[in-house]
Amino acid sequence: MVTTQTNRGVGSLLREVAEDGAHLARQEVHLARIEFAQIARDIGKGTGYTVAAGMIGLLTAQMLVFGIVLLMGDALFRGHYWIAAFVLTILLGAVAFFLLKRGTALLSPSNIKPEETLATLRRTRNG
Repeated sequence: MVTTQTNRGVGSLLREVAEDGAHLARQEVHLARIEFAQIARDIGKGTGYTVAAGMIGLLTAQMLVFGIVLLMGDALFRGHYWIAAFVLTILLGAVAFFLLKRGTALLSPSNIKPEETLATLRRTRNG
């Protein structure tokens, strides 16, 4: 004897599969939203910590420079701290300029492009 379970038609089975697939897709989208929300929170926290560390690092660097100015003023310039500050400003300015030039060269659009990946994609598309 055939049960009611096996009497269902192919259309009914396909409809169930489609409904289950849609339900699964909705669940996956919901999970992705939850994960992306957590990722966004973590990115926000990480950015905040990084900015705070950068600010404290900048203050630390300023205190170090101030200490070097005092040391140079006493040891090299016989109490003329303004000369020490001027010399150190020139040195740090030169270092900053060098780093700026290197950084802008590395960030130019020609260096950012993924050349090997683009070449691979071109070969795959053409061949």
